[in-house]
Amino acid sequence: MKLEFIQISDELFHKLGNLITARYGIKMPPDKKVMFQARMQRRLRELEINSFDEYAKMLLTTNLDSPELSVLADYISTNKTEFFREKDHFDFIKDQILPEYLNNKHIHQVSKLKFWSAGCSNGQEAYSIAIAVEEFMRLKQVLIDYSILATDISGRMLKAAKAAIYPISNIDVFPLEYKQRYLLKSKNQKDPKVRIIKSLREKVTPSYQNLMDDAYQMTDVFDVILLRNTLIYFNSEVQQKVLMRVLNSLRTGGYLIIGHSESLINMNLPIRSIAPSIYVKINI
Repeated sequence: MKLEFIQISDELFHKLGNLITARYGIKMPPDKKVMFQARMQRRLRELEINSFDEYAKMLLTTNLDSPELSVLADYISTNKTEFFREKDHFDFIKDQILPEYLNNKHIHQVSKLKFWSAGCSNGQEAYSIAIAVEEFMRLKQVLIDYSILATDISGRMLKAAKAAIYPISNIDVFPLEYKQRYLLKSKNQKDPKVRIIKSLREKVTPSYQNLMDDAYQMTDVFDVILLRNTLIYFNSEVQQKVLMRVLNSLRTGGYLIIGHSESLINMNLPIRSIAPSIYVKINI
């Protein structure tokens, strides 16, 4: 039986869009209406709701901490990611950040190297960081104590990041030696998957964090923060607020890495550009 496609009015889309923007900062312009309708069909059927009016009534009578609002954000989020996306960032970690850390550790007794993958999606970015560090240690014959916090607003993506199981097509960018060192292959030939090895999974901590929150739950100060391809979903005012909050969790002299398609021009931030899309935090 063909299921009826449920439509949303412009007025109601505007109301729900404002709700999403207020809680998560995600821009919801009119041209996202078609995408919103299409992605939400399955959710409405799961809830056995026959109209967006009924769905909106449920949402609008709750507060901004409604669990359903988190589910809604999950459905409309674009979780595009891949291993070693924008590879030059991982080259910078290996060529600049890790050697610098070793020098500082020797001189200043620096402790654990802390990374934060903000907006981590299903964890491919976080595990790419881990592999970059492991490869550096292997080639240089050194040991680095490091940890990676991987945060997102999507419970579904965080669950995937914790499991660290991916379709085999996702590892096309891996050299053969990476596949041999860092992946376990499933025996299912019909639906082949790979899993990140346990020692790397133990380096990554997936955790919920809404970047729009006034205060972040973690107390750590990080050496490197990757906030890549997330700012594009926010307007300029929200970008400024989010960046200031994120930078509060970055040590002075630490690195902020954003996506190549993103720009921080005309923003008043305590950072200095040192390479395309790479910044260092400074005292101002």
